[in-house]
Amino acid sequence: MSRQIFEFRCAADACGLVFDEYVAYDDIPSVKCPSCASDTVRQLCAPRIDPRLGLDSASFPTMADKWARIRRQQAKIESSRDSD
Repeated sequence: MSRQIFEFRCAADACGLVFDEYVAYDDIPSVKCPSCASDTVRQLCAPRIDPRLGLDSASFPTMADKWARIRRQQAKIESSRDSD
């Protein structure tokens, strides 16, 4: 069963703690607040890469990198046409 990082908020108005938890999708309903042991509500949040996986976000290409690669490929094609 795969595990993911989810963001939760404590359902108790007095606490309201917001925290991340590394859980399996099936175990989401059983997550309790670490501060007051109340029920929690899963929050909508952006996906995050778990740093424990050893992935470096700097190694992922940006859109600028992709466009630069496309421009280099197009320039190479045009230069090969000109040399013929």
